[in-house]
Amino acid sequence: MDAALNRAGAQGVGRRALMRALFASASLRDAAVGPILAPLHADFAAYAAPRPSDRALDLGSGSGGVARLIAPRVRSLAALDFLPDALALARQAVPGSAALVCGDIECPPFITGAFTLATASLALHATLPARSLPALRRALAPGGRLIIQEWGPADALHLALDDLLADHASESPPPALADLRAALASLPLLWGDLLQDVEDYREWLVEAGFEVERAEESAPVTVRIPSADAYLRFLLARPDRHAELDGMGEEARAAFLAAARAQMASAAGPGGSLRWAPVLLRVTARRR
Repeated sequence: MDAALNRAGAQGVGRRALMRALFASASLRDAAVGPILAPLHADFAAYAAPRPSDRALDLGSGSGGVARLIAPRVRSLAALDFLPDALALARQAVPGSAALVCGDIECPPFITGAFTLATASLALHATLPARSLPALRRALAPGGRLIIQEWGPADALHLALDDLLADHASESPPPALADLRAALASLPLLWGDLLQDVEDYREWLVEAGFEVERAEESAPVTVRIPSADAYLRFLLARPDRHAELDGMGEEARAAFLAAARAQMASAAGPGGSLRWAPVLLRVTARRR
Protein backbone atom coordinates (compact mmCIF):
# COMPACT_ATOMS: atom_id res chain seq x y z
CA MET A 1 0.00 0.00 0.00
CA ASP A 2 1.23 3.51 -0.73
CA ALA A 3 3.01 5.22 2.14
CA ALA A 4 0.44 8.04 2.06
CA LEU A 5 -2.42 5.58 2.49
CA ASN A 6 -0.42 3.86 5.21
CA ARG A 7 -0.21 7.11 7.16
CA ALA A 8 -3.78 8.23 6.42
CA GLY A 9 -5.22 4.89 7.45
CA ALA A 10 -4.27 5.48 11.06
CA GLN A 11 -7.30 5.70 13.33
CA GLY A 12 -8.29 9.22 14.26
CA VAL A 13 -7.01 10.77 11.03
CA GLY A 14 -8.88 13.87 9.87
CA ARG A 15 -11.37 13.49 7.04
CA ARG A 16 -9.56 15.93 4.76
CA ALA A 17 -6.17 14.32 5.38
CA LEU A 18 -7.65 10.92 4.59
CA MET A 19 -9.22 12.21 1.36
CA ARG A 20 -5.97 13.87 0.29
CA ALA A 21 -4.05 10.65 0.81
CA LEU A 22 -6.63 8.53 -0.99
CA PHE A 23 -6.93 10.77 -4.01
CA ALA A 24 -3.19 11.45 -4.15
CA SER A 25 -2.76 7.71 -4.57
CA ALA A 26 -5.38 7.73 -7.33
CA SER A 27 -3.67 10.57 -9.19
CA LEU A 28 -0.63 8.32 -9.69
CA ARG A 29 -2.86 6.02 -11.74
CA ASP A 30 -4.12 8.76 -14.06
CA ALA A 31 -2.98 6.79 -17.11
CA ALA A 32 -5.62 4.14 -16.34
CA VAL A 33 -8.37 6.64 -15.53
CA GLY A 34 -7.82 9.69 -17.72
CA PRO A 35 -8.51 8.22 -21.19
CA ILE A 36 -11.72 6.53 -20.02
CA LEU A 37 -13.09 9.64 -18.29
CA ALA A 38 -12.07 11.97 -21.13
CA PRO A 39 -15.31 11.52 -23.16
CA LEU A 40 -17.37 12.25 -20.03
CA HIS A 41 -15.41 15.42 -19.35
CA ALA A 42 -15.66 16.54 -22.98
CA ASP A 43 -19.43 16.08 -23.09
CA PHE A 44 -19.76 17.86 -19.75
CA ALA A 45 -17.69 20.83 -20.97
CA ALA A 46 -20.13 21.21 -23.85
CA TYR A 47 -23.09 20.84 -21.47
CA ALA A 48 -21.69 23.63 -19.27
CA ALA A 49 -21.96 26.05 -22.24
CA PRO A 50 -19.17 28.45 -21.16
CA ARG A 51 -19.34 32.00 -22.51
CA PRO A 52 -16.56 34.32 -23.69
CA SER A 53 -17.42 36.75 -20.87
CA ASP A 54 -17.25 34.12 -18.09
CA ARG A 55 -14.82 34.21 -15.23
CA ALA A 56 -14.73 30.44 -14.70
CA LEU A 57 -13.76 28.19 -11.80
CA ASP A 58 -13.22 24.47 -12.42
CA LEU A 59 -13.51 22.51 -9.19
CA GLY A 60 -11.57 19.35 -8.43
CA SER A 61 -9.73 19.77 -11.72
CA GLY A 62 -7.43 16.79 -11.28
CA SER A 63 -5.26 16.48 -14.36
CA GLY A 64 -7.28 19.16 -16.17
CA GLY A 65 -9.75 17.10 -18.19
CA VAL A 66 -12.47 19.77 -18.07
CA ALA A 67 -10.35 22.87 -17.45
CA ARG A 68 -8.35 22.46 -20.66
CA LEU A 69 -11.57 22.44 -22.70
CA ILE A 70 -13.20 25.38 -20.95
CA ALA A 71 -10.15 27.65 -20.72
CA PRO A 72 -10.07 28.71 -24.41
CA ARG A 73 -13.78 29.55 -24.32
CA VAL A 74 -13.91 31.95 -21.36
CA ARG A 75 -12.44 35.28 -20.28
CA SER A 76 -10.43 33.70 -17.47
CA LEU A 77 -10.22 30.37 -15.66
CA ALA A 78 -9.02 29.14 -12.29
CA ALA A 79 -8.57 25.39 -11.79
CA LEU A 80 -8.85 24.28 -8.15
CA ASP A 81 -7.58 20.99 -6.73
CA PHE A 82 -6.19 19.98 -3.34
CA LEU A 83 -3.43 17.80 -4.82
CA PRO A 84 -0.21 19.44 -6.04
CA ASP A 85 0.64 16.35 -8.09
CA ALA A 86 -2.68 16.56 -9.93
CA LEU A 87 -2.11 20.24 -10.69
CA ALA A 88 1.34 19.39 -12.05
CA LEU A 89 -0.36 17.05 -14.52
CA ALA A 90 -2.95 19.73 -15.31
CA ARG A 91 -0.20 22.22 -16.15
CA GLN A 92 0.74 20.00 -19.09
CA ALA A 93 -2.78 20.22 -20.54
CA VAL A 94 -4.33 23.52 -19.44
CA PRO A 95 -3.38 26.75 -21.26
CA GLY A 96 -0.77 28.81 -19.48
CA SER A 97 -3.17 31.71 -18.95
CA ALA A 98 -5.23 29.64 -16.49
CA ALA A 99 -4.57 29.94 -12.76
CA LEU A 100 -3.90 26.55 -11.15
CA VAL A 101 -4.73 26.84 -7.46
CA CYS A 102 -4.09 24.30 -4.71
CA GLY A 103 -7.01 24.48 -2.30
CA ASP A 104 -10.08 22.85 -0.77
CA ILE A 105 -13.54 22.98 -2.37
CA GLU A 106 -15.08 23.45 1.08
CA CYS A 107 -13.06 26.63 1.67
CA PRO A 108 -11.81 27.87 -1.71
CA PRO A 109 -9.21 30.69 -1.49
CA PHE A 110 -11.09 33.23 -3.60
CA ILE A 111 -12.83 36.51 -2.91
CA THR A 112 -16.62 36.55 -2.70
CA GLY A 113 -18.33 36.77 -6.07
CA ALA A 114 -15.14 36.19 -8.07
CA PHE A 115 -16.69 33.90 -10.70
CA THR A 116 -19.64 33.83 -13.08
CA LEU A 117 -19.31 30.10 -13.84
CA ALA A 118 -18.28 27.16 -11.64
CA THR A 119 -17.97 23.65 -13.07
CA ALA A 120 -17.64 20.46 -11.03
CA SER A 121 -17.18 17.19 -12.92
CA LEU A 122 -17.03 14.21 -10.53
CA ALA A 123 -15.52 16.58 -7.97
CA LEU A 124 -18.06 16.96 -5.17
CA HIS A 125 -18.91 13.41 -4.07
CA ALA A 126 -16.28 13.35 -1.30
CA THR A 127 -17.23 16.75 0.16
CA LEU A 128 -19.68 17.67 2.89
CA PRO A 129 -22.52 19.45 1.04
CA ALA A 130 -23.35 21.55 4.08
CA ARG A 131 -19.88 23.10 3.65
CA SER A 132 -19.18 22.87 -0.07
CA LEU A 133 -22.46 24.38 -1.28
CA PRO A 134 -22.23 27.59 0.81
CA ALA A 135 -18.57 27.91 -0.22
CA LEU A 136 -19.49 27.64 -3.89
CA ARG A 137 -22.29 30.15 -3.49
CA ARG A 138 -19.83 32.64 -1.99
CA ALA A 139 -17.39 32.11 -4.86
CA LEU A 140 -20.07 32.90 -7.46
CA ALA A 141 -21.34 36.35 -8.35
CA PRO A 142 -25.13 36.86 -8.09
CA GLY A 143 -26.63 35.10 -11.09
CA GLY A 144 -23.49 33.01 -11.54
CA ARG A 145 -23.95 29.47 -12.80
CA LEU A 146 -22.99 26.25 -11.03
CA ILE A 147 -22.78 23.24 -13.36
CA ILE A 148 -22.45 19.82 -11.73
CA GLN A 149 -21.77 16.33 -13.06
CA GLU A 150 -21.75 13.48 -10.56
CA TRP A 151 -22.12 9.72 -10.59
CA GLY A 152 -25.60 8.24 -10.69
CA PRO A 153 -26.45 4.63 -9.76
CA ALA A 154 -23.56 2.22 -10.32
CA ASP A 155 -23.75 -0.11 -13.31
CA ALA A 156 -23.83 -3.90 -13.13
CA LEU A 157 -20.10 -4.42 -13.76
CA HIS A 158 -19.10 -1.98 -11.01
CA LEU A 159 -21.42 -3.75 -8.57
CA ALA A 160 -20.18 -7.18 -9.64
CA LEU A 161 -16.56 -6.13 -9.09
CA ASP A 162 -17.34 -4.86 -5.60
CA ASP A 163 -19.04 -8.16 -4.80
CA LEU A 164 -15.92 -10.02 -5.97
CA LEU A 165 -13.72 -7.75 -3.84
CA ALA A 166 -15.89 -8.48 -0.80
CA ASP A 167 -15.71 -12.23 -1.49
CA HIS A 168 -11.90 -12.17 -1.70
CA ALA A 169 -11.12 -9.46 0.88
CA SER A 170 -8.66 -10.37 3.58
CA GLU A 171 -10.25 -11.44 6.86
CA SER A 172 -6.94 -10.76 8.58
CA PRO A 173 -5.87 -7.55 6.87
CA PRO A 174 -2.48 -5.96 7.40
CA PRO A 175 -2.59 -3.15 9.98
CA ALA A 176 -2.61 -0.35 7.40
CA LEU A 177 -5.63 -1.81 5.59
CA ALA A 178 -7.47 -2.50 8.86
CA ASP A 179 -6.91 1.10 9.93
CA LEU A 180 -7.97 2.40 6.52
CA ARG A 181 -11.20 0.39 6.69
CA ALA A 182 -11.90 1.82 10.14
CA ALA A 183 -11.18 5.37 8.97
CA LEU A 184 -13.48 5.01 5.96
CA ALA A 185 -16.22 3.49 8.12
CA SER A 186 -16.03 6.44 10.51
CA LEU A 187 -16.51 9.10 7.84
CA PRO A 188 -19.61 11.28 8.11
CA LEU A 189 -22.24 11.16 5.39
CA LEU A 190 -20.72 12.83 2.33
CA TRP A 191 -22.18 14.39 -0.83
CA GLY A 192 -22.44 11.01 -2.56
CA ASP A 193 -24.40 9.60 0.38
CA LEU A 194 -26.80 12.52 0.71
CA LEU A 195 -27.40 13.63 -2.90
CA GLN A 196 -28.38 10.50 -4.77
CA ASP A 197 -31.12 11.60 -7.18
CA VAL A 198 -32.52 14.65 -8.92
CA GLU A 199 -34.85 15.56 -6.06
CA ASP A 200 -31.99 15.47 -3.55
CA TYR A 201 -30.07 17.92 -5.76
CA ARG A 202 -33.03 20.26 -6.07
CA GLU A 203 -33.64 20.25 -2.32
CA TRP A 204 -30.03 20.84 -1.26
CA LEU A 205 -29.29 23.48 -3.90
CA VAL A 206 -32.43 25.49 -3.23
CA GLU A 207 -31.73 25.46 0.52
CA ALA A 208 -28.18 26.64 -0.20
CA GLY A 209 -29.38 29.69 -2.13
CA PHE A 210 -29.44 28.45 -5.72
CA GLU A 211 -32.17 28.39 -8.32
CA VAL A 212 -32.12 25.06 -10.16
CA GLU A 213 -32.69 25.53 -13.88
CA ARG A 214 -32.08 21.97 -15.02
CA ALA A 215 -31.56 18.64 -13.30
CA GLU A 216 -31.44 15.25 -14.95
CA GLU A 217 -30.30 11.67 -14.52
CA SER A 218 -29.22 10.07 -17.77
CA ALA A 219 -26.49 8.17 -19.61
CA PRO A 220 -25.42 10.86 -22.11
CA VAL A 221 -22.11 9.33 -23.16
CA THR A 222 -21.06 5.88 -24.34
CA VAL A 223 -17.33 5.23 -23.90
CA ARG A 224 -15.56 2.62 -25.98
CA ILE A 225 -12.96 0.87 -23.81
CA PRO A 226 -10.37 -1.08 -25.83
CA SER A 227 -10.18 -4.19 -23.66
CA ALA A 228 -11.54 -5.93 -20.60
CA ASP A 229 -8.16 -5.45 -18.88
CA ALA A 230 -8.27 -1.68 -19.51
CA TYR A 231 -11.69 -1.49 -17.88
CA LEU A 232 -10.50 -3.57 -14.93
CA ARG A 233 -7.49 -1.28 -14.43
CA PHE A 234 -9.86 1.70 -14.49
CA LEU A 235 -12.17 0.18 -11.86
CA LEU A 236 -9.28 -0.88 -9.62
CA ALA A 237 -7.74 2.60 -9.74
CA ARG A 238 -10.36 3.73 -7.22
CA PRO A 239 -8.36 4.10 -4.01
CA ASP A 240 -10.40 1.91 -1.69
CA ARG A 241 -10.54 -0.91 -4.24
CA HIS A 242 -6.81 -0.66 -4.90
CA ALA A 243 -6.09 -0.83 -1.17
CA GLU A 244 -8.22 -3.97 -0.80
CA LEU A 245 -6.39 -5.59 -3.72
CA ASP A 246 -3.01 -4.76 -2.16
CA GLY A 247 -4.15 -6.19 1.16
CA MET A 248 -5.03 -9.62 -0.21
CA GLY A 249 -2.77 -12.62 0.12
CA GLU A 250 -1.11 -13.84 -3.06
CA GLU A 251 -3.54 -16.72 -3.61
CA ALA A 252 -6.64 -14.62 -2.94
CA ARG A 253 -5.37 -11.85 -5.23
CA ALA A 254 -4.77 -14.30 -8.07
CA ALA A 255 -8.24 -15.80 -7.61
CA PHE A 256 -9.86 -12.37 -7.51
CA LEU A 257 -8.09 -11.14 -10.64
CA ALA A 258 -9.01 -14.30 -12.55
CA ALA A 259 -12.67 -13.93 -11.57
CA ALA A 260 -12.67 -10.19 -12.29
CA ARG A 261 -11.11 -10.64 -15.74
CA ALA A 262 -13.68 -13.30 -16.56
CA GLN A 263 -16.46 -10.95 -15.40
CA MET A 264 -15.15 -8.10 -17.57
CA ALA A 265 -14.58 -10.38 -20.56
CA SER A 266 -18.17 -11.64 -20.38
CA ALA A 267 -19.35 -8.11 -21.16
CA ALA A 268 -16.90 -7.51 -24.02
CA GLY A 269 -17.87 -7.41 -27.67
CA PRO A 270 -16.52 -9.66 -30.43
CA GLY A 271 -13.31 -7.62 -30.76
CA GLY A 272 -12.69 -7.60 -27.01
CA SER A 273 -13.72 -3.98 -26.45
CA LEU A 274 -16.46 -2.82 -24.08
CA ARG A 275 -19.04 -0.07 -24.30
CA TRP A 276 -19.65 1.75 -21.04
CA ALA A 277 -22.58 4.16 -20.63
CA PRO A 278 -22.49 5.37 -17.00
CA VAL A 279 -25.55 6.97 -15.46
CA LEU A 280 -24.75 10.56 -14.49
CA LEU A 281 -26.50 13.30 -12.55
CA ARG A 282 -26.21 16.71 -14.20
CA VAL A 283 -27.45 19.97 -12.75
CA THR A 284 -27.44 23.59 -13.85
CA ALA A 285 -28.17 26.15 -11.11
CA ARG A 286 -27.79 29.89 -10.53
CA ARG A 287 -26.80 31.74 -7.42
CA ARG A 288 -29.82 33.68 -6.21
